Amino acid sequence: MSKSIWWWIFLLSGVCALLAFICCKVLCGATSGEDTTKAVVAPVAKAVSVWNVRDGAAFTDGVDEHWRFGTSKFSHMTPLSADMTTSMAATATYLKGHPDRSLTITGYYQEDETNNSILPNLGLARANDINKYMRGLGVPAKQLNNAARIVGANSIKAGVLAKGAEFSFDALASGDDRLAAIKSRLFGKPITLYFGTNQDNISLSAQQRTDFADLIYYLDNVSTSKLEISGHTDGTGNRDSNVALSQSRAKFVDDYLSRNGGINTSRTSTIGHGPDKPIGSNSTNDGRAKNRRVEVTLR
Repeated sequence: MSKSIWWWIFLLSGVCALLAFICCKVLCGATSGEDTTKAVVAPVAKAVSVWNVRDGAAFTDGVDEHWRFGTSKFSHMTPLSADMTTSMAATATYLKGHPDRSLTITGYYQEDETNNSILPNLGLARANDINKYMRGLGVPAKQLNNAARIVGANSIKAGVLAKGAEFSFDALASGDDRLAAIKSRLFGKPITLYFGTNQDNISLSAQQRTDFADLIYYLDNVSTSKLEISGHTDGTGNRDSNVALSQSRAKFVDDYLSRNGGINTSRTSTIGHGPDKPIGSNSTNDGRAKNRRVEVTLR
């Protein structure tokens, strides 16, 4: 047999082998040694909730995140995710449908954070922020309570407290002794804030922060209550200028309570008395210092 015939036989064999490979790989869908069974893709399981909101067997809901707050901030980070919004709406619906249940919101905070709120600590301020959110969903104030808890130093990462609060449920108290105690202690009795000459800064004592926490609670639960904010000056200088200054101070405190305590300005009124209602002698430094004040009074 000639060499040319062998060459054609060899070429034809190669072509046949190539065609067989292509048929097996492309048309038949598998190569030698491969499993020809079609792979079954398992459904993706829903992630286990990071945060369970639960009232025993009566109600349970969950979301894969928490309320988040920036370092030393008491307003929650926004926007809330769709899952968080849905979960909070479900919680609100449950509470509105079960008026015999109450929800305690425990706000978390670290001791070394700066508290710029009017409340005793950032935990209470954060709980109050969430409390306002839940009331915005229609939950009655009497079903909401605020609490606070200190968390470890490693809880804040990259400037964010990622787990800012927890919820717990309980039976609604039959009476509210706290409201009666607040009214007895604070109704008609001013909380006095002092200012330096030509100064607008406010420094709150621990007792005043407790007082403001009580005022917020009272305002939330007694719809007819209001705060009267009155500004005063010493007798130094022009009276008209002092009246304007006292009005400015009253407005400053009104804005401060709204910004740092969440008190709605529709529940407050402001007035400036200038030097007309002194509580100390304008002839002494101590007396003048007492007269430079703003009084916040529950009415």
